[in-house]
Parts: sequence; C-alpha cells; structure tokens
Amino acid sequence: MAASGGGEITVGGQTVRITYSETDGRFLASGGNNSLLSGLLLTGLNGGPEALRDIMLRMVSGSGNTQSHGDIEGKISQCKFSVNTESLQCPSEAVRCPIILDKPEEGVFVKNSEGSLVCTLFDSVSFSHLVRDGGKHPLTREPITSSMIVSQEQCIYDQTKGNFVIKDK
Repeated sequence: MAASGGGEITVGGQTVRITYSETDGRFLASGGNNSLLSGLLLTGLNGGPEALRDIMLRMVSGSGNTQSHGDIEGKISQCKFSVNTESLQCPSEAVRCPIILDKPEEGVFVKNSEGSLVCTLFDSVSFSHLVRDGGKHPLTREPITSSMIVSQEQCIYDQTKGNFVIKDK
C-alpha cells in the first residue's frame, strides 16, 4: 500500500485498486468489474488468511462440495418438523434456536458434532442458509455433515442433562 492508503494490483490483465477506509476499518476494492480477483483480495485482506483459505478450498472442491451441500439440505428437508413444546416434552427455553434466538416454526435437530449424542434444535430455514453459505456448526465450529442431521424421532429431551440427546437404541 502506498502512503496514500491505496494501491493497484494487476493479475491476468485485470487491475484492482485497493484502498483502506479508516472509517470502516476495512479494505475496499474498485475496478476489476466485481471480479473473482476483487472478491478474493477483499476476503484475504478483511477476513484474514483463514477466510481466504476456506473460500479457496470450496472453490477447489467444486461440484463435490455443492453435492454435499445438496445432500445436507435434502436431509434437513427430510428431518424438519413443526416445533411444538408439548410434544417435545421440554421446557420452553430448550426450543430456542441459537441462530434466531427464538422458537422456530419449523425445526431440525442437529448433533453438536459427528460423534456426539447431544443434539440442538435449529430453525430449519436458517440452518439451510448456513449450510448453503458453507458455514460451520454454530456451537462447535465443526464442518456440518448430513449424518449430523437427525429426525425428531431420534431425539429426546434429557431432563437431567438439560439437552436433547439421541435416544437409546
């Protein structure tokens, strides 16, 4: 970056001008026709190397990653249900989704991690958006897999633990 707070980067014939906004505390891009280059540069500069790495991994995995998102969304559609506190036999605070911070109309149970017996109730629409955006599990930050999505029939509220858990088989 030049002393003026800006600079130009040219890659493959595309030039992107990068400036730093002290007001926002973020880097801004102009030029490059809203290209992939602009997006990657801004992600790397504003989100750090981990954010850039995650995007690059999603791009490299290509259609396989899209397919797994489709598998997860299919499992969400298959396992979602109308949330009713009485039928779940739990206190009202147990049906509060950690994403929307309220009781969802339609929920889905998600294991807290791949091998966990503990489940959390999420709003099915919000969780689908999270999956589509390539997000991680909101509580454990683990990658979301279709095997973490479980049906209402597989979960029961455990009064002693204060959580939903996978029913004993």
